[in-house]
Amino acid sequence: MPKYTEEDLGRAKKLVADGFTVYKAAKDTGVPYETLRRHIFGINVTGSTGSGRPTVLTRTEEDKLVEILAYLARQAFPLDTSDICDLVQQFLNNLGRETQWKDNRPTRFWLSRFKARHAGVLASRQPEILTITRAKSLTEEVVGAFFSMYNGVLVDLGLEDKPDNIYNLDETGLSTDPRSTRVIVPSKSRDAYLKTASCGKATYSVLFCVNATGNYFPPFVVYKAKREPFDSWMRGGPPGTAYGTTPSGWMEGNIFESWFQTIFVPEITKKHDGQPTVLVYDGHGSHMTYRTAALAKDNNITVVCLPPHTSHATQPLDVAVFKPVKVAWAQILKRWQRESRLVAVDKSVFPTLISQLWKELDPVHAVAGFRGSGLFPVDAEKVRSRMVGPGSTSRDDIPSPDEALQDAVLSVLSPEQSSETKAALANKTKRRSRVQNKSGEVLTSESSLQRLELEAAKRAEKGKKSPSSQQDRKLSKKREEKGKKRSSSHKIEKPSAKRKVTKLTTRSK
Repeated sequence: MPKYTEEDLGRAKKLVADGFTVYKAAKDTGVPYETLRRHIFGINVTGSTGSGRPTVLTRTEEDKLVEILAYLARQAFPLDTSDICDLVQQFLNNLGRETQWKDNRPTRFWLSRFKARHAGVLASRQPEILTITRAKSLTEEVVGAFFSMYNGVLVDLGLEDKPDNIYNLDETGLSTDPRSTRVIVPSKSRDAYLKTASCGKATYSVLFCVNATGNYFPPFVVYKAKREPFDSWMRGGPPGTAYGTTPSGWMEGNIFESWFQTIFVPEITKKHDGQPTVLVYDGHGSHMTYRTAALAKDNNITVVCLPPHTSHATQPLDVAVFKPVKVAWAQILKRWQRESRLVAVDKSVFPTLISQLWKELDPVHAVAGFRGSGLFPVDAEKVRSRMVGPGSTSRDDIPSPDEALQDAVLSVLSPEQSSETKAALANKTKRRSRVQNKSGEVLTSESSLQRLELEAAKRAEKGKKSPSSQQDRKLSKKREEKGKKRSSSHKIEKPSAKRKVTKLTTRSK
């Protein structure tokens, strides 16, 4: 008879669904690890493994590997094919098992068959960069507090069922680099050149604004320029497009304030006739000034700032809009390069291309963004599903009781630091000293070290003088100053008296 009940099994399944690892859920509920793993992954241990040669790893070992890969992906540490090969190689070495592979390292054929055998559980994806700051900022406490506040705002304003009155805005950069897709070339070709009009380093900043029903505002384009825009920079864009310039080419508080006053507020007033409106965006300084806040308050617009470093999960535009926008923009660029016969995308061309992009915008993406970020309908679980684990690489957190596999995971995620890495980390924490050099002078590491040593020697030489000698020098300096004052006053008074006497005498004569 099993030592666990159906209730224990159900509770263990729920723990795994809530984010627990299979190993931890089994340990907390008393359900055997292998039993719970079979129920979670739908594994039938009595079933046939199919015809053909047996795999290098047993079925149980492969299932454990699949669970490890899924766990690491939830911790924002997904492995690529090279990492998987390292993991399997180290695992086999830890077991002391010899295989037909060279140095026990898996081949490409094994990798392709392994992914095919577990296609229902594993998939290949292009990873999105998630900084450690963002990963640590999206916590249960932050999510709970934000959605409690946000839901209260909608209830107080009576907007729980009015998606047309809920807006989100943010800007993104549209690059002119056409190298977004892979191309086909002869297999013997060492290079794959793509002829373009320019190097593609130009990036144009565009502000997007959309509501929860999928209605987009006309774009707001910010050019990099120190002076006012030329008229040719504003021809051919979508109707109602706004344009501005900043020295950096990115949004700044003054032009955002101007757009908010001249474009957003009049349009909102016209469309909603004074009804409450909610505007959600990140709390960046370029989006919030005193004048902007005052205008929002005067026009019944409630501004809700997202928690810092969480826009990847809480902002609709980031969640579901910007990615398809970049895909459509890449196709527009490629079409322009060919139709124009390789003419560069400068400021006079950009409005025409942004007009083409605006025709490609799909309201479905905006609605999906609000739904996926949990802003409408309000659902904090949508954001919680995007939270990643703490990323701990300790042995206790690895969801497998197999020590050989645990050691393999640790060797891949936390390899022993090389001497170069240790030196670089030490240099990062070392106190810095500025090296004095002339304008335009080039220094090497050796010459900079020599100069620092010379400067240190000069400072030490100055510090060798005793306090008594310094006091004597100060006293002698004071005596010299007093003596100079006396002598100077004597020299000034005596000649002036003589001159006066001479003049008087001359006049008397």
